[in-house]
Amino acid sequence: MKVLVVDDEKLKRITTTDSLIKAGYEAEAFSSSISALSYFEKYGADVIVSDIRMPGMDGLELLQKVKTISPDVIVIMMTAYGTIQSAVKAMKLGAYDYLTKPFSSEQLLLLMEKVKHLKELEDENILLKKKLEDRYSFHNIIGKSPVMQRLYEQLETISKNNMAVLIEGESGTGKEIVANAIHFNSSRKNKPLIKLSCAILNESILESELFGHEKGAFTGAIKDKKGRFELANGGTLFLDDVDDMPLSFQVKLLRVLQEKEFERVGGDKSIKVDVRIICATKVDLWEKVKNNEFRGDLYYRLKVIPVKLPPLRDRKEDIPLLLDHFAKKINRPELKFSHEALKLLQEYNWPGNVRQLENTFCRIAAFTNSNLITKEMIPKDLMTGKGNSFPINFNDFDKINFSKIVEEIESAAINWAIKKCNGNQTKAAKLLGIKRTTFRDKMIKYNIN
Repeated sequence: MKVLVVDDEKLKRITTTDSLIKAGYEAEAFSSSISALSYFEKYGADVIVSDIRMPGMDGLELLQKVKTISPDVIVIMMTAYGTIQSAVKAMKLGAYDYLTKPFSSEQLLLLMEKVKHLKELEDENILLKKKLEDRYSFHNIIGKSPVMQRLYEQLETISKNNMAVLIEGESGTGKEIVANAIHFNSSRKNKPLIKLSCAILNESILESELFGHEKGAFTGAIKDKKGRFELANGGTLFLDDVDDMPLSFQVKLLRVLQEKEFERVGGDKSIKVDVRIICATKVDLWEKVKNNEFRGDLYYRLKVIPVKLPPLRDRKEDIPLLLDHFAKKINRPELKFSHEALKLLQEYNWPGNVRQLENTFCRIAAFTNSNLITKEMIPKDLMTGKGNSFPINFNDFDKINFSKIVEEIESAAINWAIKKCNGNQTKAAKLLGIKRTTFRDKMIKYNIN
């Protein structure tokens, strides 16, 4: 650490500087605040140890000027017994601590050890923050396909405002990763990102989790508890699986979004919060609104900015990039797929999306020491291009959306028949045993050329 010693008293200046140099610090001595400030403006420093009373510019003025240039610099004031009030004033202006003259070398070095430890913690926090920013940068959302490039542009714009975001996408498309990226690239990145999944939570648990509760509010409430809204104040609240939120609870969430305040369960004190809301849904939320399963007014409150995540089957050109990314995650960057193996993976429709692809990759990598994955190593249940297995592996799901599964099978069947009949719709319909008009309607529904 570089330390500047500023004192117009020559003997004290020399002894202080010598003590620091002997202890392993890089120290420079100055007889005036003006000369010290000139040096600091050019070369900087980690710590400044300065006397308060000096002719011309005193130590308090030096403190204010160096803090304006570099707010992170640590300033320690030296003061005589009669100027303790000045030392207290210095602390209010941003000084780290002060030493009362006369002080020993041991006192100085003990204080410098505390400063050194503080600097190490600050550097560690900066490094951790940089790692978080790198981890959640938009460039770590893997994909070079046109649809992903458009998503990057959209996220760059979204992160700069505070409006509510609704992320729509099938299970496994990376909705939580996108929520992380939006938060950590926003002006709220230094504030909390608090998450809650609404899946399988009943109304009373959801209310307690979001709004908190007072001691004695219900059996088991043995102490006050802050809710997710309170914990996220100033930052972002991510509500995953918002489509699973009980209809009876939705009006309570709507009120908080409108009023920006709430009461804890069992409490009567209104708590105001400043929270950005990001929600995620794995189903078409508008369909739930039309079926009276989700409030329309809440839907519009949540969907100020919609983000649609594409399923993996719509961006299969990203599969090689994703595989390389997974290989780096498990510290096997040399792991590659043969052309035939890669072709098999790109022929599969991936109903479980990126999550299923990653699980499949890990399964393959776990059973081989080879750096080259061949087509023989690809699980048999993925070889739908050969037509020798059912196109959906139900083991990849924690929860099944029946209508989505049916659509997946229909889409796969239409694609298969079209390819089999070289684009002849009449023959393809006959091959599937359905009317040509029905076949044509299915092609339009699934946007199949």
